[in-house]
Amino acid sequence: MDIMNDLLIVLAYLSDGQFHSGEDLATKLGVSRTAIWKKIQKLNGVLPVKIISVQSKGYKIEHPITVLNKNEIVGYLPVELQRQLNQIEVLLECTSTNQYLLDRSEQNQLKNHLVLAETQTQGRGRRGRHWVSPFASNIYMSLAWQMGISIAEMAGLSLVVAISVARALQKFEIKNVMLKWPNDIYVDSKKLAGVLLELRGESNSPCNAIIGIGVNVNMPGDAADKIDQPWMDMQQLLKKPVNRNEVVAMILNELIPRLQQFNNSGFSNFMAEWDSLDLLAGKSINIEGHMQLGEGVASGVDEHGALLVEHKGKLQALYSGEVSIRPKKLIRHDQIKSV
Repeated sequence: MDIMNDLLIVLAYLSDGQFHSGEDLATKLGVSRTAIWKKIQKLNGVLPVKIISVQSKGYKIEHPITVLNKNEIVGYLPVELQRQLNQIEVLLECTSTNQYLLDRSEQNQLKNHLVLAETQTQGRGRRGRHWVSPFASNIYMSLAWQMGISIAEMAGLSLVVAISVARALQKFEIKNVMLKWPNDIYVDSKKLAGVLLELRGESNSPCNAIIGIGVNVNMPGDAADKIDQPWMDMQQLLKKPVNRNEVVAMILNELIPRLQQFNNSGFSNFMAEWDSLDLLAGKSINIEGHMQLGEGVASGVDEHGALLVEHKGKLQALYSGEVSIRPKKLIRHDQIKSV
């Protein structure tokens, strides 16, 4: 068995914060007690939480944690969606979940393959930004989904993914969820989640979409100091523990049907849903990286998911990746329209 998988299994057994004997763990994994001891030492070398050993009692993690669990995630999914996912992988650590799938897509044609990680050493956001990824705290997931359309027909997909994440968060009774074009999820002017979409395929043939999603669930204080923008996490909003496995499943429940709808009819059918969540609509914005447009008024999106900007009395369409936008002043809580 892969060493990282072994470590993840040991961690899952210890995650309840109770003592587990070396003999019991060895029996469960089918290895020797010496092998268990070595795995515990390795875990203590990579984990931010410590596993202690007490003679005659066994091993115990200092503080209980909730680990990502494939079987629990699947249990939250309807049977129809379970059948559509060919594989779910849970990793202890990787550089980034998107990169993990991209590396494997070079070797194999990945189809409907989900990967999650407890931590990322080089997590990536849009435009090369670093995504802070503390251990066993948030959601770092990527889905390789085989589309039946070409790259040329994929405009607007990142907005559809953002809509799906927003709807999933609303299912947890999080209020005031809004979307900042093209795919950032905000609550009360603070970033809660983000999307990184990467496409692979020939221009005139069906392509693979690598859909990366990061959600702040329970951001530790030491990690929060590394974030360079206003942020929010689910536990602050809900004021109670959040089961990350349930959040992953809810995102899949919202995302996969929308991927199929987008595959069949493109972005136009999602325009009204985007409009109901649009954080920037009617706001004056600064536009970076565009020679002609320095500022304008955000005026919704078109049928391809492009941002419409009113500038000097004319509407111009801006596409994801061409510009970086930043509202001059994000709307206050009491200005947010109900959705």
